[in-house]
Amino acid sequence: MLVNIKSLFTLAAATALVRGQEQATAPEDSAVVRLTTDTFEDFVKTHPLVLAEFYAPWCGHCKTLAPHYVEAAAALESKNISLAQIDCTVEHDLCMEQGIRGYPTLKVFKSNQFESPAEYQGGRTADAIISYMVKQSLSPVTVLEGEDAAADFKDLLEESGQPVIVDSGVEGANATFYELADLFRDDFTFVQYAQEGKGNLAIYLPKSDDPIVYDGKQTTLADLLEWLSVETKPYFGEISGETYQSYMASGLPLAYFFYSSPEERSTYEEFFTKLGKEHRGKLNFVGLDASLYGKHAENLNMKEQFPLFVIHDLGKNLKYGLPQLSEEEFEKLEKSLELKTKDVAKFVKDFFAGKLEAVVKSEEIPEVQESSVFKIVGKNHDEIINDAEKDVLVKYYAPWCGHCKRLAPIFEELAEVYAFDSDAKDKVLIADVDATLNDVNVEIEGYPTLYLYPAGNKSVPVVYQGARTIESFLEFIEENGSNGVNGAEILKRKAAEQEAAIEDGDAEEEEVVEEAEVEHDEL
Repeated sequence: MLVNIKSLFTLAAATALVRGQEQATAPEDSAVVRLTTDTFEDFVKTHPLVLAEFYAPWCGHCKTLAPHYVEAAAALESKNISLAQIDCTVEHDLCMEQGIRGYPTLKVFKSNQFESPAEYQGGRTADAIISYMVKQSLSPVTVLEGEDAAADFKDLLEESGQPVIVDSGVEGANATFYELADLFRDDFTFVQYAQEGKGNLAIYLPKSDDPIVYDGKQTTLADLLEWLSVETKPYFGEISGETYQSYMASGLPLAYFFYSSPEERSTYEEFFTKLGKEHRGKLNFVGLDASLYGKHAENLNMKEQFPLFVIHDLGKNLKYGLPQLSEEEFEKLEKSLELKTKDVAKFVKDFFAGKLEAVVKSEEIPEVQESSVFKIVGKNHDEIINDAEKDVLVKYYAPWCGHCKRLAPIFEELAEVYAFDSDAKDKVLIADVDATLNDVNVEIEGYPTLYLYPAGNKSVPVVYQGARTIESFLEFIEENGSNGVNGAEILKRKAAEQEAAIEDGDAEEEEVVEEAEVEHDEL
């Protein structure tokens, strides 16, 4: 019987891929290095380029990634590029320190920099991982010199499309400049170009001829990181899926201008650019296309009435918006809304003066708790989580979220465990809050997000990242809560009492049947 060799190889590869998908953890004989809390830091500090996967063995996406990750690790090993795995179901503290919110999370550690990883931005196939990591190993700085340097620099500024960071010969800053470039090679263009009469660091923003010169006295990595986080943003930028995280990471309040058309944005461009320059480093100004992202107005506690101006204080998670029309007034409106620049300028001035009142979104506080899971709303959120006597586990959810719906009955059962014990119910509270209807000053990157606020240590909440089972939740609360309540023991007692009650019920039923039979015999 003739066999097609190509078909056999294809079948073998497909079989290997399917088998690989069964396990998220790389095989021990692969080039993937398994790291723990004890070995992680030393490994990163002794290897120049590391791609680290933070995963959970039960995660479906991790299982899909696994064979590609193993293949890429084998190909990159000879290039001194390391691929590692950290099991977050085991290394809880490490994953928490790294801010892991979902699986798999991939981070790139360069130049032995343990504290400043970059998010992996490539695809999740073996070829994509190999290509991305090889690029990360190349020099991140373009050096311009010779007769054509001036012309090349001019062309680079015109063609870059992103901020260009230039070192024109700062004494003693060469190594730090390369570190900086290595961290942000995907975001900015880094150039070394020695210009006569200059010896500084400067940023050239797209469509701007005037460089922003660094005026700091220190050129440490921390100083330059702070400088870049502020000065590389446009005076009046555009927020989208690609830029959103960058603005969030800056920590500065964010001023949104919702526009309905490119023409409308263009009308206000000069005004907002001027405001952006005036308040540089204190308030970021961005445009938002309402035709694409108009629903975001609801997240800022505003109605979809455009054009619209809103300021979001990210640090305090407070939203401030110019007054809007009632629904009835808006429906009767016969002409387009107008956003007056003088009103915006005054609004910004009042924001800095602390004269504005935040627009807070909250459901009403329930008069009666209808479930063993305590319902929190925006108005009482801080009061409940800051209960000094209780370990409070809170689920932040969205009603439309499928994962939240599947977790609901488990969370209900969890709450009933602690409610069963008179002592435990005074020490542990299981609660939830609809984060789409209530403002809470909590970092939520996805639904559901679960935080434990330990009694007496509310300033350091612990994010839950384990399996969504009763046993795992009980163990997590006992280990991370301040009160050390043994929920597993309570669960055993609760189950035993329920079983005893069922047996007693069966015995009573048998007794009734026997009595009935005796009466029947007498008849």
